[in-house]
Amino acid sequence: MNWFRRFMYGRYGSDQLSTCLFFIYVILVVFQFAFRNSVPGMILMALSYVVVFIYFFRFLSRNIYKRQSENQKFLQMWKPVKNYLKYLKLRIQERNGVKKLFRCPKCHQTIRVPRGKGKIAITCPKCHYEFIKKT
Repeated sequence: MNWFRRFMYGRYGSDQLSTCLFFIYVILVVFQFAFRNSVPGMILMALSYVVVFIYFFRFLSRNIYKRQSENQKFLQMWKPVKNYLKYLKLRIQERNGVKKLFRCPKCHQTIRVPRGKGKIAITCPKCHYEFIKKT
């Protein structure tokens, strides 16, 4: 195992973008088996090879600064998607609860307010923007 540590010394390794590439690879391989011996299956196989090549290129790269900047750009693109999925999860959990969820139109902060109060003025705790909604 010591040889692997010496080999990986000075190389970038894994990060969030690499993890995402790995999951994309797994999804492509699963769909590839669904379309075996056809043109879409061959296209998916070629895409999976490209994705796994990029994964290993990033994993074994010695240009750490460039890989970190790629990961930062990925995280900036992923953050709104992650926040929206988190908001949808909260909405599903609070579907029949005592609270209702709203998003601030200005900063998109999630705000929980009591259900059944009619039209109320909601003040965002983050940016102090005030808006009126029916609960």
